[in-house]
Amino acid sequence: MSVLTVFLAADGPAQGVRDVLRDLSAAGLVSPYLWIDDSAVLADSTRLRARETSAGTDTAVVLQDVLASRRIDRVRICVLVAGATQVDPESVRFVSELLTSNSGGARSSRLRLLLRRPGAEDGGATALAGWHNLLIAPEDSRGPGTGHESLAPTADPLAVGRHAAPVIAGVTGLWNDAQHAPFDDEPVLPGNALRVVRSYYRRLDTARAEHDLRSELLDFGGLMPLPHDAGTNVLYADDVASATSTMARALWRKHSALLSGERADAPGPVEPRTIRFVQALRMFFSFLFAVLRNAPAQWVARVANRASASVASATQTTLFGSSTRGAYRVVVGGVDADGHKVAWTDYEAASKQIGAMLDAAGATPQPVTPDLSALWRDYARAALTLSDASERSAGLPPVQVGAHRAILRTAADVIPSPGDRFTDIPGMVSATLSLHAVEPADILGVTETRDRLRELEQDPTIGLDARRTSSALAAWWSRKQRSFAVSFGSILTSRLDATVNESRVLLERLDTSEQRQDLAEACAEQQAHMFRRVRIATVLFLLLAVAAGVFAWREIISWWWGGPAIAVCVLAWAAVVAIVCQRTQQFLERLLVERDAAARADAADRANLRVALREIEHLTGAYRQFLSWSRALGAFLAEPLGASEQTRTTSRTVGWGLPRHTAIASGTPSPEQVERVAEALRRDLFTVGWLTDPWDTVLGSAGAALGTAGHDIDRDPGLLAAKPGAGSGSALDEWSLRFDQGTIRATGAAVLWQRALAELTGTREELVHGLLETVEYFDGGAPRRVGVDEFAAGIGTSSVGVAFFDRSIFSDTASTKGLSAVSGETVTRVRVGCGLVAVTTQYTDGLSDEDLRSAHGHRADVVEMQQIPEFELRPARQTSTSHDSVARTPFVVPVVDGLNF
Repeated sequence: MSVLTVFLAADGPAQGVRDVLRDLSAAGLVSPYLWIDDSAVLADSTRLRARETSAGTDTAVVLQDVLASRRIDRVRICVLVAGATQVDPESVRFVSELLTSNSGGARSSRLRLLLRRPGAEDGGATALAGWHNLLIAPEDSRGPGTGHESLAPTADPLAVGRHAAPVIAGVTGLWNDAQHAPFDDEPVLPGNALRVVRSYYRRLDTARAEHDLRSELLDFGGLMPLPHDAGTNVLYADDVASATSTMARALWRKHSALLSGERADAPGPVEPRTIRFVQALRMFFSFLFAVLRNAPAQWVARVANRASASVASATQTTLFGSSTRGAYRVVVGGVDADGHKVAWTDYEAASKQIGAMLDAAGATPQPVTPDLSALWRDYARAALTLSDASERSAGLPPVQVGAHRAILRTAADVIPSPGDRFTDIPGMVSATLSLHAVEPADILGVTETRDRLRELEQDPTIGLDARRTSSALAAWWSRKQRSFAVSFGSILTSRLDATVNESRVLLERLDTSEQRQDLAEACAEQQAHMFRRVRIATVLFLLLAVAAGVFAWREIISWWWGGPAIAVCVLAWAAVVAIVCQRTQQFLERLLVERDAAARADAADRANLRVALREIEHLTGAYRQFLSWSRALGAFLAEPLGASEQTRTTSRTVGWGLPRHTAIASGTPSPEQVERVAEALRRDLFTVGWLTDPWDTVLGSAGAALGTAGHDIDRDPGLLAAKPGAGSGSALDEWSLRFDQGTIRATGAAVLWQRALAELTGTREELVHGLLETVEYFDGGAPRRVGVDEFAAGIGTSSVGVAFFDRSIFSDTASTKGLSAVSGETVTRVRVGCGLVAVTTQYTDGLSDEDLRSAHGHRADVVEMQQIPEFELRPARQTSTSHDSVARTPFVVPVVDGLNF
């Protein structure tokens, strides 16, 4: 509710109230208010000037402008009457009517505050009808029901304001953090009645205690808090390497199918085909006839078409020509043209190039890139499970230590944060490598940096720095490699290395098969070899047959010998030709079987190579996503609740000047007390699964944090897990980099701290007493340390019993009638963080001016009679009795009108 509080006062003691209220405003204790001097009202009524006080600073304003520019729900008009100086009734009427008519229908409260000390000179001010006429009791006490001190007569503005201003702040609802305005809804007393009021105020400022408690509770310093699990205890896992590797393997088993393709089986040995003897003879004579016709190539072609060997050879030549060798030899060799080992990104580029050529040659459809969003959601869940022991996904159970759940001790054991980077790189080495830091989750980057440092160790200029950097890198890596991020990243990189090696073997095997002798060339060569043997045999046996015929014709031998000799030559020639042809047939059959098996093996190798190349693309893409998610999760786990900054500043300490009825204390607990309370709160706040809400909040706000680049993420935060990773410039890459750099942070600290405050002010209020066993405040300029209850002195709670105001301001008759008793009370007790603001205002029933002592201490209700009046006496009536003899003295009743005795 918007409230405008306006004070109207004349010069004199009331100015002391203004000064003290300004000091209270500077201390941050009272709300802004307007102050109008009586002398300024009628001077220029069309532009009524006032001073607005806020945070101890006065600002000149015009009342009409304030009313016209603000929305106001309630107006409190407060007229101060102090000492002999009175506020002009016309000024009161004008300001009252102006505020009532120009405040836009706001409700109004009209308070006339009388400052009067016993025996002090005053202007004989009386109450005004239609106003709350309130006389500030000239007394001082620690709290309701305690003894009080009567204030001495004085016209000193400072003395008057020092005691009266806090009471006025309580009566007019000026105290900050407390909706305490006792007369807003109180009906105005009829006639010219007035009340005597007093007000008590206590403020316990716990900003410092809250800061220490918040730091102890929310600033983990990398140490994960042990969550509370109903019925059992959660422990820290001592075997970090076993816990992280187990979780990483479980995650890989669950999602490995997304990154692994099916391989074609290698062809087995060709089973021999069973044929009949007649078929064998037919095949032999068919081949022999072809030989005799000098055309065995046609027979070979028919069989070769059945095995498709020529097609395989042509495809092989097309795919792996000289240009393609240059493309993949750069990668397979592992060394670039400059002699440096290639990076993993070069493998990615080479696999895409060769895969594109394979797809183009084979006319195979392009594979769909796998959606790895389920993998990265489970990766985040696994990291959170290792941190708070809650099972979030099937197959990824929390760590068990015996019968108890367990978590990892530090966030660095789960996923290292940006602060865990390796940055101990000298300037010369950093400039040479163009590297300033190494991320702990970047396993391939660590390996590449280590290899390049080994190369630099041979350099005579920076070799020593390189060796030192290499040693420091090895020591740093030995501490980081047991984390969950490195364990899972190692599985990814191992799989990537294995797939690269598989691709290398397949490429070399296909390159070797390309260099095999062509089938047609092999057939032609064997045919030439066969014909050479046939020709030799034919010439030899022909010469022998001719010689035998010539010898028989010359009758050197008889025809009985020549004829058989010729027949033997013919038969021997036929036998030799058959043997040569049969061996050639065997060779060609064996060659065809081998080439058929090689063709089928090459087809399987090509299929497996395409699958392996796709895996390299998918694994490198997954590795990029792994780097991005590790950056974001590492930054989140380092500060899962965001920055634990103090939201409230400590109020200014008032060392002197406050009366006893107003006190401001501060809580200064010891570190042991803070730690004890924080530990008790953790059992309620950090339960199993407490990280779920902060992480979901971070993911839900990712789109808004990215601005225009994250419109689709803002509509559907689930899309973030499917975006490309590091180096792609995608929404995921940009978001993780901002998270890593600290421009995007978690925001759960404020929510959790509010839950902690709710616990402290609700069901666990006893913890506040443990935190604030003693408080410190100033009493008369001297510091005092007391308990909270002693400091509060019952303020803010309803009083028990009858209490009285200081009777020095009441007439004797009023005191005798009990008019000095407290008849009404308004109490307010508000929690401000762990501290409190307590206000109690007490007041009497309606009094008339005659019920109060005059300025000089004379009773207004006492009338001194100068002389005793003489009354005429009436004769008494004589009565007769049975004892007439007894003489009676007559009783005379005085005759006085209006009096009966």
